[in-house]
Amino acid sequence: MKVWGKIKIEDRIQSEVTIVRDTFEDALHAVCDSFDLTKPVVCTKHLGDIQSFHRTVFYPDDFVEAVPFDTLELEIIDIKKKT
Repeated sequence: MKVWGKIKIEDRIQSEVTIVRDTFEDALHAVCDSFDLTKPVVCTKHLGDIQSFHRTVFYPDDFVEAVPFDTLELEIIDIKKKT
């Protein structure tokens, strides 16, 4: 799957990255590594949003350490189906 990760401050994209990984968890870790962030706490809400809408939003409260942005958004932009 291809995942688009973006950091927003006041609804403006400050940084973005596109990652290709096999699972959402691997993609989330790769996005966080590319932005030099700790991994956020993934709740049932985040997993439900990914399954239903192919996107989810992490807020500063979802991180253990302080982060310098308003949101980290992840959106699945391409899903490769196994045949």
